Amino acid sequence: MNESKISVRYAKALFSSAVERNLLDDIKKDIDFLLHLLQTQPRFKELLSSPVVKAKGKGEFLNKIFKDQCQQLTMDFLHLLLKNNREVFLLEMCLNFQSLFSKLTGIKSAKLTTAIELDNTQLQKFNQIIQVHFGSKAEVMTMVDENLLGGFILKVEDQQLDASVSTQLKKMRRELVSYIKN
Repeated sequence: MNESKISVRYAKALFSSAVERNLLDDIKKDIDFLLHLLQTQPRFKELLSSPVVKAKGKGEFLNKIFKDQCQQLTMDFLHLLLKNNREVFLLEMCLNFQSLFSKLTGIKSAKLTTAIELDNTQLQKFNQIIQVHFGSKAEVMTMVDENLLGGFILKVEDQQLDASVSTQLKKMRRELVSYIKN
């Protein structure tokens, strides 16, 4: 079966169960937490995808880490993945779940990359700009990339605004080289 079909089906199943049990917001928090771990802790992802570690060992690990932090539905979902050998698709499932949640709530997902870490006031201003420009609220994930030198790169769904100093300098360099050649 196609990997994307697997991820979408499992995400839809979890989403439907969460809606049915009126736990959508709680499960969304669990999924956000899992996604954060998968994206920031490479060893966690390695453990889940390792063929050396048996499903029982992975299940015990997940119970120790998440039992007190996640909803029972999330734990049942994780154990179902282990039972069916689908844990390697967890990252894609989390992303698909977030997409389903965004469609239902009308909240857009945004990624904001800056040269320095922003405070809450600055983040609120970006949220207001996104809300005015796109007509809906956005869930903003922030990232720091010192190579930008200054400014920011904002991605909202399939649109990108690059207002970074590094991009402006590259643009100026290309124009200068083009001007000198002519």
